[in-house]
Formats: sequence, C-alpha cells, structure tokens
Amino acid sequence: MSMNGTRFEYAVAKGWLRDLASEPTPHDPWPCIRWDDQLVADQMRFMDVQADLGITYNRPWGLFVAHAWPVPLESVVDRQREEQIVTLIAAAHSRGLKVLAGVGVYSWGFDEVIAACPEVSGGDRRNMCGSRPAAWDWQRRVLDFHLDPRWGFDGISMQSADQGRCRCSECAKLPPAHYHANLLVRCAEYVRAQRPGWVIGQAAWGMRLDDPTEFSQVQRIAAAVDYMVEVNEISAASGRRQEIISGLQCAFGSVGGVFAEPPQHWDRLRWFVPCGLASADAIARLWKDGGRACEYHYRPFANPAEEVSWRVGARVLSSPTTPARAALAEALQSVYGVTGDACSALVDWYARAEDAYFSRSQFEIGSGPLHLEPLVWETDPAVPGPPIYLQDLLSVDDLKAYAKDLRGLKADLAVLDIPNHDAARRTEAAIDGALGDLAQII
Repeated sequence: MSMNGTRFEYAVAKGWLRDLASEPTPHDPWPCIRWDDQLVADQMRFMDVQADLGITYNRPWGLFVAHAWPVPLESVVDRQREEQIVTLIAAAHSRGLKVLAGVGVYSWGFDEVIAACPEVSGGDRRNMCGSRPAAWDWQRRVLDFHLDPRWGFDGISMQSADQGRCRCSECAKLPPAHYHANLLVRCAEYVRAQRPGWVIGQAAWGMRLDDPTEFSQVQRIAAAVDYMVEVNEISAASGRRQEIISGLQCAFGSVGGVFAEPPQHWDRLRWFVPCGLASADAIARLWKDGGRACEYHYRPFANPAEEVSWRVGARVLSSPTTPARAALAEALQSVYGVTGDACSALVDWYARAEDAYFSRSQFEIGSGPLHLEPLVWETDPAVPGPPIYLQDLLSVDDLKAYAKDLRGLKADLAVLDIPNHDAARRTEAAIDGALGDLAQII
C-alpha cells in the first residue's frame, strides 16, 4: 500500500441511521431505523458539514432492515422508504459524496432466515454457518439486493462478526482470521466481479490483526478489499501497527480513537463528553503509522459538544498534519461563532472539559466506542438505560470530583463571549444533563 498522499484515502462517516438524529426514540428497541422529516433535515445538515470538511464517503446502517432480512427476500421496503433511500443517496452525490452500504456477512440480519431456513445454520440462532452452501445462497441474495442499480450505491463495507461466528464442528476447525477470510474474500470477489468500480471496505470484528500466526489470512482479506478497519486498536497498543500496515495491499484504518456511541433513547442534551482532541491525536498517530482509512462515527449535532468533537476529528482526516488544538479552534469558530481571544479561551475550556472526564475514566482510548447507556439494556430494551459511562467507569470519589469540575466549567462558560447564544445555551443544558445523572448516582 502506497503511503503517498496528503489526506486519508478512505475517510468514511458511518453509523446507524438515527445515530445523527436530533430527536431520540426513547421507547423503541435498538436499533431503531424510523425515518421522518426531522431525520431527513438532520441527514442533510450532517452531509453539508461532511462535504465541507472533505469526508468523502458515507456508510449508513439500517437503510433497509434493523435485525432481519425478510423470508422470502421480497418487498423489503415500501415505496415511501425506497424513495427516501434514493433521495438520500442522490443528495449525497449532489454534494460530491459517495455512499457505501453497510452489509452484514453471515452475522447480521439473518435472524428470520435462520429461523425459517435452519439448513443455513450450524446451530447458532444469530449467525449463519460458513460451511453450508445454503448460507452462501442467502448471503448472495443480500449482496444482489445491494447491487441493484436502483439504489445508486458506490460500494459496500462488510462486517462478518458483529454477533460472533459459527462454531459448529466444521467451522470450529478454523482459527478466527481464517474463518472470516473465507467469508469476506468470497463476498468481495463476488461484488468486485459485478461492480469493479465499487469501493469495498471491511471492519475487522472478531479477529486480531496482530496475531502473526494468522497474518497470512489477514493478507488474504487485504488483497480482496480496498480498506480494512481495526475496530479496537490492538495493533497500535502492541506496537505492531506499522509492521502490519506495511504488509497489506489495502488501506488500513481505525474508528478514530474514541467516540461516544450515540444513545438512541436519550434526550440529545443529557450528556456532555467532548472527545475531539483525543480523536484528533489518535487519527494523527494512525496517519504517522501509515494508516489511510477511518470509519468515523456519526454524532448528533443537536448536542454542540458532539458536533465540535466530530468536526475536530474530521478536520484531521482531511488534513492529517493539522494540530489537534488548531482543528478544535476551527470547530469552535463554526459551532459557536467565536474568534480571537474568545476562541482561544474556548479552546482551553474544551480541553479542560475533555480532560475532566477522560483523566478519571477507566475507558481506554482506542478500545472502541464509549457507551453512554447500554446499547441494549436487558432490563427493558425499549426505555432509556442508566448512564453507564459514569456509574461503571468512575469511582465514587472521581464522580464527586467530576461533578465539581462540571459545575466550574458551567460557571466559566457563562462569562465567555460567545456570539452563538443558542449553542452556548444548549451546551449549558448538556452539562446540566450530565450533572443530573451524577446527582442520582453520588
């Protein structure tokens, strides 16, 4: 893989359909894929910012189904939703963006298939069997559905282990990377044969890319796709990322260090967790190691701290040598309208706010998403879950100190000269939301 260029080759904004929504869905099980007029407006605004910052690709999950493709694979979406999908992709194209379809490979979307056609499974109710021809027949149908030119996709991003893998007696003989390579390479080659101009990406769930005993299988996958994303930055932690990247034919990437998983059920001003500087630093390290891809998660811009954080990382993806604080200053100018000394003061304020949480939290940057609430709260999947980013990751003493810091940050924000009063007001409300959860815990 060539290390030339001045920007990430595959900068991909990605997420579930409603992750960027300004309105929560507090009474729907995750993942909710409801589409409404407000979501359309949120999508258009997000893509405007995405295009402005040069994040070339957009990869949504949940355009067609949440958990399950129907059996038979017919009438997947109604006419209204078909029009919404086509309109979204056309709007992306009009902004110079390309749209990749998020595609589960044997491991997402096949619940009804497995229930209706048990011959596709090796005994797992969520994962199809990698050794059964009937499973490939169904996977091929799903790929064909995405290949239909009516949608206008520009490529796919595959995930083969969101929910694990088949462990029947036949599949269990294969180590993780070998098992997933068999599935992913077959899918990639099938798509490439029909759409040679498509971008094909892959998020490496379920395997360690730094395991030398399986690296030949990682290379098999890399030879078939355009980019590969390591969801947890294990290779960076082990010190082997540069070596791994140099041995791959495709672009290598991450998910950008850290992001707060958008909580589907929560009011958008219930939390305040800036993380742009940490994202920028992680992306800069990835670039230095030779990484040229990133699947960078959607965030709901209704929360100003989320928009700021997203903009910071996006700027570094489009201009990797940009210092993190310079990217933060640019984001603050866009969101709050600040300039000069006021901007410098707000940069310092945001840096303090980010440090207030991450210096105390047990969360490890590079380990994937920071879950604010449980993704699926088993107690009741259709109501807002508890603030696990606080109660599970900070000690009692740290919770008290964090609450004190937030109160101080709120007081300091009130005296800053911020032209965008609405953004300042919503930021104060987000701090109040976090303080409200802290008050219930401490």
